[in-house]
Amino acid sequence: IGDSWFWYPLNNLLIPIWGLWAGSKVVFAQGKVGAEAEELAKGKYLTNFRRILRGYPGIKAVLVSAGGNDFAGDDDMSKILNPRPVCENATTGAECFDAGKLNQLMFGTVVDAYRTLIREVAAQRGEALVYLHNYDYAIPSGQGFLGFGKWLKYPLDQAGVRAGVQPLAVNYLLDTFNDALAQVHYEFADRSLLVDTSGVLSPGEWANELHPTMGGFNKLVSQAWQRPLLDNLP
Repeated sequence: IGDSWFWYPLNNLLIPIWGLWAGSKVVFAQGKVGAEAEELAKGKYLTNFRRILRGYPGIKAVLVSAGGNDFAGDDDMSKILNPRPVCENATTGAECFDAGKLNQLMFGTVVDAYRTLIREVAAQRGEALVYLHNYDYAIPSGQGFLGFGKWLKYPLDQAGVRAGVQPLAVNYLLDTFNDALAQVHYEFADRSLLVDTSGVLSPGEWANELHPTMGGFNKLVSQAWQRPLLDNLP
């Protein structure tokens, strides 16, 4: 269940993951491009998630990709950025953000969504292992996809964050997200595995601000996902 890292057209994480077993495994996918973590943990998505878990006793692994859309994009990032006078003078990534609002988002909203999904797996398919991942250090380039964009550079520009500080701000966001996932993994250590994909991609392996190239997704799987998946799902 997840966002565009599972649903990005033509190249995404699920394609090379499925290929690890030469297509012999069945993958049930739900979610959508642009899905937020909170959205996936309620309503129709949670209902369908529960239905799949109940209906297919052979499920041994559940992969979750969620959280990036909760802070990327002008609507979401603007809510956690500090006022423009503060951002204009920021020299570190942390100075760009309102710590209270950021922590509430990451350790409140996002963590609660993950808790809901993992508890659902525990209740319906207790033997399944839940795989989490932390994206990678995206580049605020302004590059979009088919008219979609304004994910990173635009909201940082609007807040007055200097160009040299913008990568630091994005890295700080992603490090905070990783800390939130680490908390989830700590709480559900016997039911989850955190796949650390941070620092795997080079700048040339990003197709746009949020998504790797096809080669980038393949690299993430071969360098970070392959071993934990094959170790548990031969």
